[in-house]
Amino acid sequence: MTKKLLIGLGVLFVGLLVFIFLFKDKFSNRNLTTVVVEEAAKKSITESVTANGKIYPFKEVKLSLEVPGEVIKIYFNEGDSVKKGDLLLEINADSYESSVSQSNAAYHQAMANLSNSKARNSQANAQFQIIETDYNRKKTLLTTGIISTIEFEASESQYFSAVGEKEASIQTVQASKFQVESSLAGLQQTKDNLARTKLYAPISGIVSKLNVEQGEKVVGTASMAGTELITISDFSEMELKIEVGESEVLQIKKGDTTLIEVDAYLGEEIRGIVSQVAYSSNALLDQQVTKFEVKIKLIPSSYLHLISNETKLPFRPGMSATAEIITNNKSNILCVPIQSVTLRDLNEDDDFDEKTQVVFVYENDQVILKEVKTGIQDDSYIEVLSGVNEGEQVVIAPFKAISKELENETKVKLVTEEELYEEK
Repeated sequence: MTKKLLIGLGVLFVGLLVFIFLFKDKFSNRNLTTVVVEEAAKKSITESVTANGKIYPFKEVKLSLEVPGEVIKIYFNEGDSVKKGDLLLEINADSYESSVSQSNAAYHQAMANLSNSKARNSQANAQFQIIETDYNRKKTLLTTGIISTIEFEASESQYFSAVGEKEASIQTVQASKFQVESSLAGLQQTKDNLARTKLYAPISGIVSKLNVEQGEKVVGTASMAGTELITISDFSEMELKIEVGESEVLQIKKGDTTLIEVDAYLGEEIRGIVSQVAYSSNALLDQQVTKFEVKIKLIPSSYLHLISNETKLPFRPGMSATAEIITNNKSNILCVPIQSVTLRDLNEDDDFDEKTQVVFVYENDQVILKEVKTGIQDDSYIEVLSGVNEGEQVVIAPFKAISKELENETKVKLVTEEELYEEK
C-alpha cells in the first residue's frame, strides 16, 4: 500500500469521526418521541351543560269547547290581543236552546204534578181526620153495646183504608218532589250546555294559534278529546324547554344561571334561570335514549333591546335556541389542559382492569408519570386537586403519545406546537 493511499485513508477516517461527533445528537434524537408541554397554572373554570330546545310562552292556554257543534262566529284572528273574559267564538246553539225549552217545560210540568200531589195529600188528610173521628166514636159505642160488631168492623175497615190513602198521598208528594229536583237538574244542565256554546278567554294575552274556521264542525271534550280551537299565550314571560340526558340532569338544579342563544338572533346572549327540572323522564318505551325536560325562564331585562315598535314580540312559540346551563364555577384553581389527562392501568399484577388518571410531566429531557385527582372541567381545562404543582411542565400533545406511547422516564424531544404540526 502506497504512502499516499495511507494518508488518504487516514484523512477519511478522521473526517468520519468528526462527522459522527458533530451529528450524533441528531441521530440519537431522531427516534425520540416529540412532545409539546404547557405549564400547570391557576385559572377559572366554568362547568356547564349545553342542550338545544324550543322557546314557548311561560303561560299558554289551549282552549276547546265542552260541547260539539258548528262554528258560526269567530271574533279574533291569530295574533290579536285579547283580555280575560272576551268572547272568542261561538257555535250554533239552536239545538241547545231547544233542549232548554224542553227541559223548562218538563220542570214546570213537574211543579204542576207536585202541586196536584200536595192537594191530594191535603184532601186525604182531611178525609182521614173525619174517618178517624168516626172510628174513635164507634169504638166507644161498641164498648157500651150501643152498636153492633158488624157496624164497628165496617167503620174500622174504612179507617184503615183512609190510613193507607194518607200514606200513599205522602209518598206521591215525595215522588213529585224528586221529579221536580230531577227536572230542575236537567234544566240546569241544558242551560249550562247552552252557555258552553260560547268560548271565552280565561286569561289575557295573544291569540298565538287559531285552529278552526267558520263553518267547521268541532268535537266537544264532554265525550272525548275535543278539538283544540284556540291557543292564548302570555308573551310577557317566556321560557325555554330543553331535554338533557340522565347523566347531565343530575348536575342541573333549580336556580342555575343559563346563557341562551336564539337561532333567530345569532350573537345575542340572553340570560335565563332554571325554573324546573323534571324528576321523571319523558322517553317512550321504544326509545333507547332517556331524556329529562328542563324548563328555563328567560330574564326579560336581557332581551329588552330586541323589542321595538316594529318588533313588540321578539320571540315566537317554537323558536329554536341553545342553552348553556352554568352548573359550577371556580376561580383561581390549578388547571391543566384537558387532553393532558389520560387513564393508565398502574397495577399490572391486579386482575381487575382498574385505571387511574395520570399526566406526564417533562423533566430533564424525559417525562415523569404522575397520578392525579381531578375536579370540574370545561371544554379546554380540567381542575387538578393533587399530583401536580403549579409551574410544572405537563405534556399536552400529541394525543397518541399521551394515551398509549409514553411511559414513566421515557426520553422525549421537546418541540413547540407549530414544530409538531410541521413534522406531521
